[in-house]
Amino acid sequence: MDQQQQDVQERRGEERETDYLISSNTRPQSQNRRPYYYSPYGLVEDVNTSTAINSNSMDTWSERANYSRYLFYSRLRRETLDPGNELLLIPPHVVPPGFYYPPFLKTSDGKQNSIVTIFTVWNTMTGTSMLSMPWAMERAGLIPAVVLLIGMAAISFYTAYRILEVFENNESSKIQDFAVLCKRLLGRWSQILALIFSVLTLLGATIVYWVLMSNFLYHTVDFLHSAITSDSPSFSSNASEIYCPDNVTMIQGADETDTFHKIWDLHRTVPLLLILILGPIICVRSPTFFSKFNSLGTLSIVYIMVFMFVKLGKHGLNISLSDINSPSYIPLYKPNFPALGGLLGLSYFIHNCITTIMRNNRNQRNNKRDLGISFLFVALTYFLIGGLFYIIFPLDKACIQDNFLNNFRSFDAWTFAARIFLFFQILTVYPLLVYILRVQLVYSITKQEPTILQTLGSNVVVVGICISFAIWLPQIGTIIRFTGAACGLVYSFFLPVALYLVWQRNLNSLSKKNIVLHGILFSLGLANFIAQFLVSP
Repeated sequence: MDQQQQDVQERRGEERETDYLISSNTRPQSQNRRPYYYSPYGLVEDVNTSTAINSNSMDTWSERANYSRYLFYSRLRRETLDPGNELLLIPPHVVPPGFYYPPFLKTSDGKQNSIVTIFTVWNTMTGTSMLSMPWAMERAGLIPAVVLLIGMAAISFYTAYRILEVFENNESSKIQDFAVLCKRLLGRWSQILALIFSVLTLLGATIVYWVLMSNFLYHTVDFLHSAITSDSPSFSSNASEIYCPDNVTMIQGADETDTFHKIWDLHRTVPLLLILILGPIICVRSPTFFSKFNSLGTLSIVYIMVFMFVKLGKHGLNISLSDINSPSYIPLYKPNFPALGGLLGLSYFIHNCITTIMRNNRNQRNNKRDLGISFLFVALTYFLIGGLFYIIFPLDKACIQDNFLNNFRSFDAWTFAARIFLFFQILTVYPLLVYILRVQLVYSITKQEPTILQTLGSNVVVVGICISFAIWLPQIGTIIRFTGAACGLVYSFFLPVALYLVWQRNLNSLSKKNIVLHGILFSLGLANFIAQFLVSP
């Protein structure tokens, strides 16, 4: 009887613990409670329990309790039992897997089959750099363009493959962050390096997005204003929609004297007026709403592909490999080819979140195969988008802009729709990037979720940097290639190589051949970064 009473008391104690942990996840948390708090969609305050439970199968009472208990014991392990051991520590800044999977692809058990995993990696990797792909290919010439597109894809796949391999063989189920694994195998310095360049990557993306949103918003409103005042050709106009912008026309509205263009100027007022739209949105401290729109990225890629085939049917192929006087002449080689290498450093960037995505693959044995197929699809996407516009463009190829939509006049219906669609897509992605950037940066300093003042302060800094670039350096091709070359050097070349070599050394399997081959690989990444300073404007 005493044993039965003891069992009953233990069960009641477990139930009280579970009830406490559940309730702690459904009410505002004080500062000293935040390390124990987790939501499947990130650090969220004031959770609406009814909405949270019904919004996603992951967000159930049992899983909340289990995860809270896990964080509780990992906290105790770090602070009392073994302060230097982070095997069971899940950093609060880690992005949950739900951010990467489009909502319509999520399953009840949280696991995905290979097709969904491949699709997710492809959707995550393919971004707005596709708008600059034709420009970068023109800077490279035909042969370097093909070699770099294939070579960078192969190198990026190999280093991402090595990251997965090291994770799988270093108790990956207990290590939830790439930076934590770096710290464990390489030391504290590597974790700091990974964090710095993760922040730089996110900051570069936010700058590019602000420039693009300013561009799309300007052209859309400018066309609507011109259509109302009858100063612009209509969608049915027979005028050519493709043109070659010069230095004057790229400063949109600079020579205008009317009141509208004094207020609505691409490089002076629009980047500032964009604050009225984005300012309140990025102050939202929960990214849950915006994470539900990540499927728009897929729609934008599909639309751009359809866009290219429509223009191919209208303008046909315009390519000449022999007549240097032809406007359609495509040289086999150009000395500015490193511009494409820098751009691809960001275009093939998936390394900081590949383990998070692959962890949800139902059959873990297929991870490396699915990763390879994903990189193949991404490379084909860039070949189609960049290559098609490169050979379709009927004017001098040197006129191709780093945002190829700038080569189309505002009255083109397909371009008008593309700008509106991409504007709203980026509008939903930008707050999510700012949120991740803010949490990573603030948590690395304070080890806590950002407060309201820290949120406002970080938003002011990020938006100020974005506006500065949009006004004085709105060349997204230049921004992407420098960001891609720098962050690719660390995340795609150095850290994966260092992790693999240290892991091999720990297994007593490190050979001189491995050292030499991976040393060459790192040298290529370093050369790609240095070469960006040698590319002419």
